[in-house]
Amino acid sequence: MTKLEQLIEQLCPDGVEYRKMGELGTFYGGITGKSKEDFKEGNAKFITYKNVYANPALQVDVPDRVRISEKENQRTLEYGDIIFTGSSETPDECGISSVVTTKTDEKLYLNSFCFFFRLNDKNILLPDFSKHLFRSNNLRYQIGKTASGVTRFNVSKDRMKKVCIPVPPLEVQAEIVRILDTFTEFTTELTTELTNRKKQYEYYRNMLLKTDASHYMLEEICDIVDYRGKTPKKVDEGIFLVTAKNIRKGYIDYEKSQEYVNPDDYAEIMRRGLPQIGDVLITTEAPCGNVAQIDREDIALAQRVIKYRPKDGHLNSSYLKYILLGEEFQNKLLKAATGGTVKGIKGSKLHKLTIPVPSIEEQRRIVDILDRFDKLCNDISEGLPAEIDARKKQYEYYQDKLLTFKRSNRATS
Repeated sequence: MTKLEQLIEQLCPDGVEYRKMGELGTFYGGITGKSKEDFKEGNAKFITYKNVYANPALQVDVPDRVRISEKENQRTLEYGDIIFTGSSETPDECGISSVVTTKTDEKLYLNSFCFFFRLNDKNILLPDFSKHLFRSNNLRYQIGKTASGVTRFNVSKDRMKKVCIPVPPLEVQAEIVRILDTFTEFTTELTTELTNRKKQYEYYRNMLLKTDASHYMLEEICDIVDYRGKTPKKVDEGIFLVTAKNIRKGYIDYEKSQEYVNPDDYAEIMRRGLPQIGDVLITTEAPCGNVAQIDREDIALAQRVIKYRPKDGHLNSSYLKYILLGEEFQNKLLKAATGGTVKGIKGSKLHKLTIPVPSIEEQRRIVDILDRFDKLCNDISEGLPAEIDARKKQYEYYQDKLLTFKRSNRATS
């Protein structure tokens, strides 16, 4: 019998009490009445929507600031408060939680797109227990049911009051925290290692791609097809349509967005040039400058995607992919791009950007080195990414297992 099983048998043999959130505390909103100017040179810490969404345990050491005057009456966050995102494009992503698990003397002001829940009795739930509990599948399901909307979904605080949560003894909570924190700490270490590897890879890639070789414009050494134009008609199944959303930094993500075109329309859609394995793709807007290499034949290409194919045997396609991903070219691209928050570049400008072209033997040497490094860092089927994914799944399994309790007779219905 494990320590947790012993604690449950000793402290709650008849089950764990479940309580409605409305019985346990009160919901409050974030700050109000602020303009853009108040966030330029603020004097107080500001907790962003992104901070809440990304961190089960809130990051309190943040650079974000907001201007708060001495006479303002704004609520601040406290140790143990449970924060939720207020809206999202899908109900499944509404009400993502983050918990203040760190004690601080500094005042923390919450953004207006989030709200928080404060317990009447802060000793009823350990903050570190809450950070695991409110991201468990059972609670996520209940919270998702509180959201409503059409194009954007918003959480109802009145419905949130009816969400039922387990309230096991503190000793049980502490043991669950110990177990689950062990998983997350190890995953964090692996993620840090992967991040460092990627930074090392990017540094090495940029150094390896620096050369005194002659530079050529893309339009001089590549056959080019610009797929800008009318958006093709989509169907439920057929030929996979690769859009700008699918093109990532170095690969095509077939899971990101799944759209299809009718095989009968394929010849017309691809009339400017059929894609081939090895062709290099680059996005021109939303996002701008993502690069990938075609790795399968049965695809169609959408607008905001440009295809490059080396004209002769003097340019290696994989080298072209790496050089377009490199720091030197990306800086040129961003400099040539136009727009504010959404950058874009015209094909006429893009095709005139230059890249260094060393001997084909040197290109192959570079590709061989970077392929091996890239596989180590990015391949989802092996290496650190696979280990991180396995650990996350292991954590999710135990999270649901440990946070599912037999209900006591006193449990809220």
